[in-house]
Amino acid sequence: MQYRMQLCVLSLWIGLLCGMAQSPAKANDLYGFYAAYNQGDYAGAAVIVEPLARKGNAEAQYQMAAMFEHGKAFNKDLTTAVKWYTAAAEQGHALAQMHLAYAHEWGQGVEKNYFQAVKWYRKAALQKNAFAAYEIATLLYRGKGADRDPVMAVVMAHLAEVNGWKDASEFKEKVEAGLSHEQREHAETLFAQCIKSDYQYCQ
Repeated sequence: MQYRMQLCVLSLWIGLLCGMAQSPAKANDLYGFYAAYNQGDYAGAAVIVEPLARKGNAEAQYQMAAMFEHGKAFNKDLTTAVKWYTAAAEQGHALAQMHLAYAHEWGQGVEKNYFQAVKWYRKAALQKNAFAAYEIATLLYRGKGADRDPVMAVVMAHLAEVNGWKDASEFKEKVEAGLSHEQREHAETLFAQCIKSDYQYCQ
């Protein structure tokens, strides 16, 4: 669990960095937030980001969720964090999708629901989120939230591996060891199709 929590903290900072690389208009809207947050002025950051989140800015919604999750400016409130992660995730925000899936997987701020975890991890994984790809691989392998599918578990673990998740290679090899030759070939074909289509056809 420790590496998972480290991932969640790290992804908050990744979110801050990714937000700075948005389109100029969005970056300008949030520039004051990033400046305040990075200086430790969480109250000032909240004043800037909350109106943007309420207007539907997905990055602002993600940052609001993260602040509620980690108790920055607001009292720690996982239920409210899930609300904001959901709003951002529904607009296609990959990190929000990852966090929302994690919340459903572990029952943090929302009732545990493996089906929803698989749904949102899949969406994030298809945006090249390595952690999401690894997590959905483990769920598919165990048959949590979907029918057990070791072939697709290998595909997702391979996607996690190429996107830099360090534990994915060992897990992929473990699952592959239990597959038939035909299943391994099928997994390789699906993986190649996914990469060739830039993650458009990965099932």
